[in-house]
Amino acid sequence: MSTTTITKKGQITIPKSVREQLGLREGDKVIVKFSGGKAFIRKIPSIFNLQSSVSIPEDIKKLSWKEIEKKAHDHIAKRVKS
Repeated sequence: MSTTTITKKGQITIPKSVREQLGLREGDKVIVKFSGGKAFIRKIPSIFNLQSSVSIPEDIKKLSWKEIEKKAHDHIAKRVKS
């Protein structure tokens, strides 16, 4: 278990031991979910890890990987909220 302090802006630093366990690095995206009075943090996998393992629909091919990654993050965030 680790502790951290909330700043004036409501921000926290994720302790190094937790970042290491979750495999988090600078620039990674995470989901924070609230359930049963507890908050959960989960790493959102990068779409770049999948780019050679899936076929890409024609309408998506015109998008940059950054645009595709944002769409994927938004989709995952919507699923977590429900």
